[in-house]
Amino acid sequence: MEAKKNKILVFGGTGYIGKYMVKASISLGHPTFVYTHPINSKTPNSKIQLCKEFNSIGVTLGELEHDQIVKVIKQVDIVICTFPYPQVLEQLKIIDAIKVAGNIKVIKIPLTKNVLNDISLG
Repeated sequence: MEAKKNKILVFGGTGYIGKYMVKASISLGHPTFVYTHPINSKTPNSKIQLCKEFNSIGVTLGELEHDQIVKVIKQVDIVICTFPYPQVLEQLKIIDAIKVAGNIKVIKIPLTKNVLNDISLG
């Protein structure tokens, strides 16, 4: 019997660690979502190319906007945040959206430089 394929949402999926998590998730057959800052004229070409690559392998891309985040969180099973420590305020916005969505019980986020912590929301 094939293992259940979880729907996975990755915040920071275009960053150094996040891009590997996204590629691993897709390679294991999980429907994968990446939410990132909007692409604009100041966006590095490397991020634009990575988003194009993700799109070509079936990743669903979205922008960091509260209502959209809540909507996608309601559709997923797992949320992973790979934001670096300096983006704590962004992490708090994600936690708030998860609480509104109400279906995710644990989120893994880096609260210190080298430690990945579980935050129980249930």
